[in-house]
Amino acid sequence: MIRRIYGALPPDYPSDNVIVGRINAYCKAYGTGYDFCTFYEGDTGDNMLALYYGGELYVHCNENGDSQSIITFSEMLGAKAVMSDIKLSEESETLYIMTSGQMPAVCNNRLKAEFTEDYRTVFEILKSGFSLSDYQFDEWYADTCHRVRHGISRLIVMYYGSEPAATATVLFDDDKSCFLSHIAVRRDMQKNGIGTALLSCTANLLDNRKIMLICKKNVQRFYINCGFTVAGTAYEIARG
Repeated sequence: MIRRIYGALPPDYPSDNVIVGRINAYCKAYGTGYDFCTFYEGDTGDNMLALYYGGELYVHCNENGDSQSIITFSEMLGAKAVMSDIKLSEESETLYIMTSGQMPAVCNNRLKAEFTEDYRTVFEILKSGFSLSDYQFDEWYADTCHRVRHGISRLIVMYYGSEPAATATVLFDDDKSCFLSHIAVRRDMQKNGIGTALLSCTANLLDNRKIMLICKKNVQRFYINCGFTVAGTAYEIARG
């Protein structure tokens, strides 16, 4: 049985797990009392912990997890995407959990990265890199700004000279590791080493703490070339 959590999250989940890290971070930012950001646990045997936010369901569980129950639960919530530790169905796409190692040095002195709270600049880069639309700004801003205010996220912008060129979002769970997402290079500046430089400079800004991220197969080689290694897999079901 899957039950909603209204108090503190259960202890003893692996903090270095990418999905658990996201769940813990969102709990720190929002707590368990809002209906737009909800947390769930399963039976003792499956060690399940889940977050539903923004139409996406994140599920941590072990091999004893009931795949069909999780899929049915996600459909009941109306989830447009489900990310999980285990493969829930044949629809599931394999994702790769990458962890940082030795990063290549940045050789271009025109490239500089820094933390920022210039949300519009960050979104303009995301809009170019991911083909987003202006109407998506308000929802992105509300969530991102809230996480930054609560100290669980920071935004990074890389400049090429004075031009904003690339961005990444950091999600903190503890003092030793963090999770990187929304990694984007402006479309007109891609294929010239800026993405590699962004990751290297991000590691320096984060005092070389362990960085984890999730990627698809088609960009896995890029992250390996940037000094990341494969630490495991996750699975995603995306629904139109």
